[in-house]
Amino acid sequence: MTTNTILEIAVCTVTDKPAAEEARRAAMAAVKTYPGFVSWRPLNSMDQRDMIADLVEWADKQSADAAAAKVQADPAFAPYMAAITGVTLMQHFETQDTIRDNG
Repeated sequence: MTTNTILEIAVCTVTDKPAAEEARRAAMAAVKTYPGFVSWRPLNSMDQRDMIADLVEWADKQSADAAAAKVQADPAFAPYMAAITGVTLMQHFETQDTIRDNG
């Protein structure tokens, strides 16, 4: 049986990448306690120095939506939100099938 989850993809620009990465680590520690949280993969662009992305997995869309509202008031997220100067993409996607290299 395959369990579908929700992947939240956020692509952002930042001015001070080291400060943004530090603030992101604090936000990642806080989000672990959010209902429905599954995982968070932080990504740094190899081609554009001011671009980062986050791939956050949620158990369902309701958990993702509740987290989006909670982030706005969570003091642990304030430094990360302040470090972001622009959002290129912020979308939720439902997972389908997954293939993995078993070798």
